[in-house]
Amino acid sequence: MSKSLLNNFRNLHRKFASVLFVFFFFIGVTGSLLAFKSFFTKTIFENNEVKAEGSLAQFLPLDSLEKAAIASINEKAGTSFKKSEKVEIKISKGTVLFYFKDAYSIQVNGENGLPILIEKKYGGIIQDIHDGAILDNWISNKLSGFKKGYSLIMGISLLTLTITGTYMWYKPKMIKKNR
Repeated sequence: MSKSLLNNFRNLHRKFASVLFVFFFFIGVTGSLLAFKSFFTKTIFENNEVKAEGSLAQFLPLDSLEKAAIASINEKAGTSFKKSEKVEIKISKGTVLFYFKDAYSIQVNGENGLPILIEKKYGGIIQDIHDGAILDNWISNKLSGFKKGYSLIMGISLLTLTITGTYMWYKPKMIKKNR
């Protein structure tokens, strides 16, 4: 019985590994690159003279800050954005971060809207390749669920390979020990 189970696990392990090799390779490479995500950020504009201090009561209204951020990023980065995709308010630092398409972001002073830092972060593209979201973005359908399906398949596959690999490593040791 244990020999047949060992052979079944060996066959299952070989099939999973050979079919999913390319995917595991990309996950490994992109995972390694994500450890150094900061190296894939291009600073377009930086102004260390603008001091920001945290006090939400003194912040300009969010729509005014967004208009200032859009004007600054369009001027300094040569873009033509009309609205931001996401906003992050850092009260303790006194700054507001606006995120735009194509991995652009701008950090502005919350009190006066002056730009502090404009960056283009390529790490998001690496993250999208790593977790499969890049296909959801290409399909342009957030409901396509490719990322969730991909993550589920890769997670179950990795778990299966771990279990079968551990069994194939451990079982011969137990057989040898029992003799």
